[in-house]
Amino acid sequence: MTYYYYLASDIKLPSGIYSKSGFINLNGSKIALDQTLDLTERDEKVDGFDYPVQIEIVYGLCDPETLEAYDDFGLPLLHKYILDVCSYYKTCTIQIAHILNTHRHPLKIVERRKLLLNQLSNPKQLALHHGELLTIKKIPEF
Repeated sequence: MTYYYYLASDIKLPSGIYSKSGFINLNGSKIALDQTLDLTERDEKVDGFDYPVQIEIVYGLCDPETLEAYDDFGLPLLHKYILDVCSYYKTCTIQIAHILNTHRHPLKIVERRKLLLNQLSNPKQLALHHGELLTIKKIPEF
């Protein structure tokens, strides 16, 4: 049993090793992997998402019960990633869920939350309980 963060969207989400300075090219580079996010491409079928799952972050980013971050980099990096990706689009939607992946139970969403991108001001807003899905929507300013 492992906790995962899954990301789905109506736009193409880039994958790879993501750090404070953006995506990292690993061609012979030495980096501190504990200060990065491994955004792995996936095509998992998860009931409850409105869009196809594209990205998986293994081991999640926070404890699903206490919502305490596992490290000081995960949630801030995910926050930066979302802001970076959305900056290229006038409108888009990203969905994030924290799910327990086990072979005995289906992947399942049990709670939903919504947030506008301009309200996403703190990385801790991305700390999700087990089974929680957060939909972040970017809409044009009027």
